Amino acid sequence: MIFEPHYLEKIKGRVTVLDSQRELLAAALKYLGYSANDASEAHWKQARDLIIRAKPYWAAFNASSYIKELTVGNIWLVHGYSSDIFQADLDAQKAGRKFRIVSSIPKEGAVLALDSMVLHNSGPRPDLAHRFINFMLDGRNSAELTNLIGSGNPNRDALQYINPEIAQNPAVFPDRAQQANLEMLRDLDRHQHRVLSRIWTEIKLR
Repeated sequence: MIFEPHYLEKIKGRVTVLDSQRELLAAALKYLGYSANDASEAHWKQARDLIIRAKPYWAAFNASSYIKELTVGNIWLVHGYSSDIFQADLDAQKAGRKFRIVSSIPKEGAVLALDSMVLHNSGPRPDLAHRFINFMLDGRNSAELTNLIGSGNPNRDALQYINPEIAQNPAVFPDRAQQANLEMLRDLDRHQHRVLSRIWTEIKLR
């Protein structure tokens, strides 16, 4: 829906996409049937043209305030992160809005992101850091994090404590078929970064 004028003309000005060259280009590449990590310059240009065609219908490139815009109803459709959309829905419910905000994974697939807990090598108390990580690995504590922010959770011990509405949400806990279409973004080399920056500049200036 975010790329096709046939749909966009009905919701023009009510759509935002992430202000991220990697994320938005990855979405366009997936829609075109390529890998999110496809580094072919020809394919990147196809993705650029797809984005430029859709751009007049979008309200903004937005990676921050789209949560609030969803919550108040100014924006109806976003390209964003599932945990942000979960937060927008919570905020809308608290504000007594007469609508719900839901997220879904496009049938073509999407980008998979993982958050990690790490220890910095200059940290003065690694023992406390390990204790905190162990605390968060407890099923109940791990589930509480998911229930608060709507994030996925790899901790099997947590599943029994997760809110059923979240546990059954395929955008948070995708099934195996959906997982097969998810990709983590890989690093680009220096040349690829330069090419992508040029393409992003073309997108923003058109």
